[in-house]
Amino acid sequence: MLRKDKIVIWLPYFDSRLSRRLGRKVPKHMAVIRPTLDEILEVCKELNVDCEVDKTKRYPRVWYMTELQGAVYIKSKERKQNLIKKIAMKLSELRSQGTK
Repeated sequence: MLRKDKIVIWLPYFDSRLSRRLGRKVPKHMAVIRPTLDEILEVCKELNVDCEVDKTKRYPRVWYMTELQGAVYIKSKERKQNLIKKIAMKLSELRSQGTK
């Protein structure tokens, strides 16, 4: 289903194992290993953005990686790249808190 009023955020955007060619959108120092939909949703709640999840979608460049299955649709007036960087920073903070 096409959602023109929402920004699509894919899990591979934040996976440090992937190259930029395969879909990573953030620098490696901001990326994490195997991000999950639950972590992205938790970060979205912290950022107070309205989002919905589709667990069946796969990013076309890495359709074969089932652990990266899912997409998050965010309703925001902010630019997509700025939103991705904010999510990446919060995601790496969340991971660093979890390992302490």
